[in-house]
Amino acid sequence: MFKSKEKPKEDALIQLSTNFLIVANQYYNSLKPSDENKIKVELDACKLVIAYLIPFLESRIEKCDVKYMHQYYEIWEKAYAFAGRRSFEHFIDYMEMDMDAKSKVLGNRRAVLKPFIYYLNKSVYDDKLRYVNASYPPSYGKSYTLNMFSAWVYGLKITNSILRLSYSEELVLGFSRAIQNTITNPRYSDVFPTFKRFGTKPFAKEKESDWVIKDSGTQKSHIARTREGSTTGERANRAIIFDDMTKGASEATDSALHAKLYDKWKTEWYNRKTGSETIFVFAGTMWSPEDILNRVEEDIEKTTKMEDCKIKGWENWVKVAKDGSAVFIRVPLLDEKDECTCLHVMSTKEARNLRDTTDEFLFSCVYQQDPIPPTGLSFAYDLLQHYEELPRDINGQSMCSKFGYAVLDTTRKGKDNVSMPIFKFDGISYYLVDVMFKPKAMTELYDEIVSKIQEHDITWLVVENNTDTSLKTLLEKMLEERGIYTCVITEKYQTVNKERRIKEAQGLIRKMLVFKDKRRYLPKSDYGRFMENLTRYSFDYPSKHDKNVVA
Repeated sequence: MFKSKEKPKEDALIQLSTNFLIVANQYYNSLKPSDENKIKVELDACKLVIAYLIPFLESRIEKCDVKYMHQYYEIWEKAYAFAGRRSFEHFIDYMEMDMDAKSKVLGNRRAVLKPFIYYLNKSVYDDKLRYVNASYPPSYGKSYTLNMFSAWVYGLKITNSILRLSYSEELVLGFSRAIQNTITNPRYSDVFPTFKRFGTKPFAKEKESDWVIKDSGTQKSHIARTREGSTTGERANRAIIFDDMTKGASEATDSALHAKLYDKWKTEWYNRKTGSETIFVFAGTMWSPEDILNRVEEDIEKTTKMEDCKIKGWENWVKVAKDGSAVFIRVPLLDEKDECTCLHVMSTKEARNLRDTTDEFLFSCVYQQDPIPPTGLSFAYDLLQHYEELPRDINGQSMCSKFGYAVLDTTRKGKDNVSMPIFKFDGISYYLVDVMFKPKAMTELYDEIVSKIQEHDITWLVVENNTDTSLKTLLEKMLEERGIYTCVITEKYQTVNKERRIKEAQGLIRKMLVFKDKRRYLPKSDYGRFMENLTRYSFDYPSKHDKNVVA
C-alpha cells in the first residue's frame, strides 16, 4: 500500500497516512449499532490500522528527516488511540504514552502481562470464553491490568456493568477510584470519542462503592464490594472480577475461611451474573491448594479438558480449555531456566536470593504460583497417593482381594462424624474404596454399617471404641440376623492421644494408603467430606472437633 518505485516526498506520505486513518474511521463508523456485522467491521478496521498503518508510521519516524518526525508521531499517536477502541493492549499503551518511562506498567511488564491482556481482550468477543483465571507474583501488575480492562469495556459499550470483589474495603475502593480516574483522563475520550460529550464529569453517580456512567441506562455501572459485603440484588452483565480474595500469609492455612469463600462463590457470587455473556475473572496469588483460585480451577478441570497453550512462549504459563471456555494463567517469579520472568520488578539474583531465604511454602505460593501444603498439613491432597481405577493384572483381573477391611471410629461429641473407611488390599497397598462419614448418632447408623459390611465383603472390622462396650455384640447380632458370619469384629481400646497416634502413623498413611482421584467422587458425598477433612488436617492448626478421619 505504501510501496512505490519512486520514493514519494514525506508530505505525500504524511497525507497518505492521514487519509488511511480517516478511511479506517469511516469504515469503523459505517454501520449502525443494531447491524449484526458491526463488531466484525470494527475489529477489521482496527486490525488494518495495527497491521499496516502503525508499523509504517514507526518505520518513518525512525528514518525520516527530524523536521517531519512530529507530524508522523502525531498520526502514530492517533492511530494507537483508534486501535485501542478494540485492542485492549493498544488501549493501555495509548493511556501510558504520557507517563514517565519508569512508571509505565504494561510498558515495563509486557512479557508477563501479555497473556492476561490477550485473553481478557478475547473474552469480550469470544462467546465461548467464560473464565479467565490469572495468578502473578506481587507487583506484576495484575490489578492495574484489571482496572484498565474495566475502564476499557465501558468504552466498548456504555451499558456494560462490572462487579469487583476483594478482601478489603481499602483495596476494592482503590480499584474503583483508579477506574474512574482512567475514564476522566482526557486521553480516554481520544480512544472513545462518545465520552467527549461528558467533559470531565462522565458519572451520574460517583459513590466509590457504586457508580453510574451518564446515559448508560444501567442501575449501576460499577459495583465494588469486599468479600464480606452484601451483593444481594446486584447484577453485572459484563464481568464479575475476584481480585486478591485472600489477605496474605496470615490466611494461607485458614481452611475455614477458604471453605467459606468457596461456598459464597457457589451460592451467592456466581448468581450475580445477568446471563451467559458475563465473564468471571479470578486474579490473585495462589496462597493454598484450598483457596478459591485453586478450587475454581479444580471444578473446571472436572468437566473440561485443559491443555497447554499453543502460543509460542506461553506454553509453561498458560493452559486453555479444549472447548475454549476457560484459561488458566500462572506466571512464576523464576522460570524453568531459573531466570526472573520480570526484570523490571526484580533481578534474577534478587529472585534467587529470595527463594533461598524464604520459607518454601510461602515462596512456592506467593512467588511461583505453585501452592504446596503448608507446614503441618501432612495429608494434603498432593502428598497422598491416588488412583482412578483399582489395579488390574495383564488379563484385566482385579489385583485386589474381593474382601474388605474397615475401621469404625465412633463419635465422642455431638458435632463429630462417625467415620468408617473401607479398604481393599492388593498385597502392597490399601485402596480406600468407600467410606461412611456422617455427623449422626451411632443409633442411627447401625443398619448402614451392617449394609457396608455386606456390600464390600468386609472380613475384618476394627472398632475403635472407648465408650460403648456393647457395640461389638450388637453388630455381630445384626450380621447374624442377615446370615453373615464372615466378618471378624475387633474392639480396640486406645489410651494414647489420637493426635499423637496420627502423627506417628502419618508416614504409613502416605506410603500404604491409596485414595480415589478427586474426579471420582462428589465433594459433598461421604467420600468427599472425608477427604476434605483428611486433607485439611493440620498438626499446627488443629480442628475445632476431634479427628475422626484416620483411626
